[in-house]
Amino acid sequence: MTDKLNTSSPLLDQLRSQAEERLSSTQNDKTKEQMARNGMDELLWKVHAWLEEVARYLNKLTPPVSHKFHFPPFLTFQDLTLEQSFVSYRRHRFEEQDLIKHVEFFYRLKAPHPLVVNLSSEEANEVETKMRVAGLTFEVLPTYDQWKHTQIVQFTIQPEIRSTIRIEPDYVRHNFGFRLSNIDHLEALYMVFSPAQIEEKMLESLIQLMLGENKEFLKRAPWLSHWAPTPAPNASTYRPPRFIG
Repeated sequence: MTDKLNTSSPLLDQLRSQAEERLSSTQNDKTKEQMARNGMDELLWKVHAWLEEVARYLNKLTPPVSHKFHFPPFLTFQDLTLEQSFVSYRRHRFEEQDLIKHVEFFYRLKAPHPLVVNLSSEEANEVETKMRVAGLTFEVLPTYDQWKHTQIVQFTIQPEIRSTIRIEPDYVRHNFGFRLSNIDHLEALYMVFSPAQIEEKMLESLIQLMLGENKEFLKRAPWLSHWAPTPAPNASTYRPPRFIG
């Protein structure tokens, strides 16, 4: 029986050829994917260097910021200056590659003096929660009546707003997520850009948004939300996007 088996039969040759083609195609796809990720990593490294240089100049200039940050119904931060800016990044392993996980731009907006507000005890709890969510620094001083019931709560809010821009590459979907926190109002926005959209004019419009010169940057994003899509941890565990609060 074994003498009649031929290792180069037409069927075996066909299966062998198909298997080799499939392996070659898989390897080519993997190589293309790795090259795309390397390109995104290199682009993000250039963005980091560009923002780092901007941060150095902003720290020397401490420029005025035209934004007014309203905290309804009683607070407005205005006459602000931009101070203490710096840029950081973090790397991680992704699908056997060493890639940038995120780049983050931190800075503070300083007002001339603290803001003082007196509220009733009923208002105080809700307002305190909102201020914590906004990342504001404040002190609380309650006053009591003769029965030790809280009458008035005095809030002294420190004259600064902490702002961040976090850029996160999505190496599965091949795009960049921008999370803007306390940039032009006390809230976070999430925007998504393709690699082709990341260029110098776009970054310049981001700095102009920070300084309150214009809001052109917000018009550049094809997708803008108060919510961030769940990132895909790696290619092998990719799931369709869902949204989190």
